Amino acid sequence: MKDNEDRGLEDNGKKNKNQNKMQSKLKVNEIARAIVSFTDSYTLNKQGKQNEQPESESISSLTDIASSLQTLSYQIRNNNTCKQVIQIPKLLKSLVALSRFRLGTHIDLDVDNQRLEVRSWSRWCLYCIQCIGDEQDQSELVNKRYGRVTSITFSTAGAQGEEQDEDIRNGLCRISAFLNELHEGRNNDWQPSFQPLPLLARNTEEQMEEEGADEEIDAQMKNNGDDSNIKGYANYIKEVVLNHFIHRG
Repeated sequence: MKDNEDRGLEDNGKKNKNQNKMQSKLKVNEIARAIVSFTDSYTLNKQGKQNEQPESESISSLTDIASSLQTLSYQIRNNNTCKQVIQIPKLLKSLVALSRFRLGTHIDLDVDNQRLEVRSWSRWCLYCIQCIGDEQDQSELVNKRYGRVTSITFSTAGAQGEEQDEDIRNGLCRISAFLNELHEGRNNDWQPSFQPLPLLARNTEEQMEEEGADEEIDAQMKNNGDDSNIKGYANYIKEVVLNHFIHRG
């Protein structure tokens, strides 16, 4: 009798797990449609009204899309949906586009803050893919020019940079981890493992060079912000890239 009860509990557990997995998949698809639709609208407006605020970019719509991005990041990290996100048409491209959403344009403080939220949560989604993703996912990130995306976050020495110390630190931290794992490989108990990926590392460094990241990193090596964490990460990136450049030579 007890064996039958245990078997019934096990079956119910599997059923609930499958239902949760299906609900998570549907949730991601719903979020993806909203993000892609918003990005398509933004892209259409970008050429014509660069410095104006389209009606589709009200405070409420910006708040909604930032919330959708936040929920998506949770789904990636906690519900094993990284592969699904990568495979949804235009979603990864949309995350990349929103990571530099309205950078350099200003309306008022409230709108600017919401635009910053959109950029920050888009970058966090990409970072979640970086952390949870396997070798194929790292390749997809590089193909979408992830090196350029992360470089923009710490480009404050030039005219286009405008992010705060926290965003600068996060950008430096993420690209340093990304480069290190591409060069050294990954092998631990909580992330998918992969061997060193030198070609992806070189492509990422080339993307950073195209964005002028070398000069920006040099500038951040003198930045004492965020309790000198910015300076520390900048020095580490320089060390990682320089060491492997020497080995290649």
